[in-house]
Amino acid sequence: MIKKILYAMVVLSLMFPVSTLACASSLQDEGVEGGLFHSYISIEVDESEVDKLSQPLPLFTATPIQLKVSYWHDIPIGLGGLGATVKRCLIFGTFVPQQIIHLEIENKPDWATIYFSEPDVIMDVPDKGEKEVKTVTLTISPLREAPSEPTDITIVATCGKIGLLGGAKYRYTISFTPNFIASISVEAPAKIDISPHQTKEVKITVKNICNRNVMVRAEPIGEAKEKWGASIQPSFIEIPVGQTAVFHFSIVGPYDLGWHEEIRTLTIQLEVTPKPELTSEQIEPEIFNIDITVQNVGFYIPIPLLATIIVVVIITAAAVMIVLRMGIKKSEK
Repeated sequence: MIKKILYAMVVLSLMFPVSTLACASSLQDEGVEGGLFHSYISIEVDESEVDKLSQPLPLFTATPIQLKVSYWHDIPIGLGGLGATVKRCLIFGTFVPQQIIHLEIENKPDWATIYFSEPDVIMDVPDKGEKEVKTVTLTISPLREAPSEPTDITIVATCGKIGLLGGAKYRYTISFTPNFIASISVEAPAKIDISPHQTKEVKITVKNICNRNVMVRAEPIGEAKEKWGASIQPSFIEIPVGQTAVFHFSIVGPYDLGWHEEIRTLTIQLEVTPKPELTSEQIEPEIFNIDITVQNVGFYIPIPLLATIIVVVIITAAAVMIVLRMGIKKSEK
């Protein structure tokens, strides 16, 4: 019994001289209950997970990120060996000291589901000069309305006071970018009335309902480009999120448009790409096709048919002339 009391006095004598120095150093953050000694926390992304955060995170998909949570302290004496029970009881007030690291997200965006596999991490208090490390999974699942822009979230880790060992607070910021989703709405005339060799111009309004600024390129394809002399001005526009832009689509009715009220379908191709690019890699544009109906309100007889009619008329006229001449000759006789 006397030996234990003497040992306790020795421990206290070792603790007292360092108390002045220990109390002079600040905690990792204010607002944490201090003590004679200090706790420390650190968080880092596991090396194998760094590539995940460097790429856009898919929408509607839970992406797990492995985090390493470390805990240590500045108690200057070993907690094991001879008299370990007495030392722990004197310093922590318990024989088996454990620390609870509480994790939470500060200013969590409402367009993503973010959570920890273990929001309260229980750790044994390590010995002098050692660290206790545990792996925790942070899951990030961006929703449809998530903007495809770099986003920072801050992880706040806190632990409370245990006996003479003060608490700590640590902040760690992670940056990620939700993936791009291409989506636009288009307003265009349902039908264009046109006559052969007539020029018509209409407006096509495109609204960006993507989750990022986009570059929209417009180009007539197929028959519109080959036979109708179609053109679009401007040929490309960068459209901010939620904004609209107007393209002017111009066509010239071909001479061989067809019969009155004949209908054709012209196609405009829209290419949509995010701006600026999400990564250094080339991203294939999303393709949207717009079909516009054109109707002939003029009159046109195809050349082959016109030629046939002319030939028939000539033959008929010639036949009539021959018949008339034959009739005249008979009457003269």
